[in-house]
Amino acid sequence: MTKPLSGPPASTFVVRFWRERSREGAQWRGRIEHVQTGENAAFLDLDGLVEFFRRSGFMSDGEHSREGIEEDGRPEREGQI
Repeated sequence: MTKPLSGPPASTFVVRFWRERSREGAQWRGRIEHVQTGENAAFLDLDGLVEFFRRSGFMSDGEHSREGIEEDGRPEREGQI
């Protein structure tokens, strides 16, 4: 039996990615905002993005799975997210 969701049935997020260059090399950075609440956070990797969902209550601990994700954060197959 699945547990009913306690939050709204849908949420909207704005996610922005950019690449910064420094003497140490280039690094991808990101920022996410939950449109309905205005809550936002910066992140450096996929785990940071997922942590925002978890902290905000949009994803439970059991829902975080890296299955199908390569070590560099890219999907294993084209078109997979």
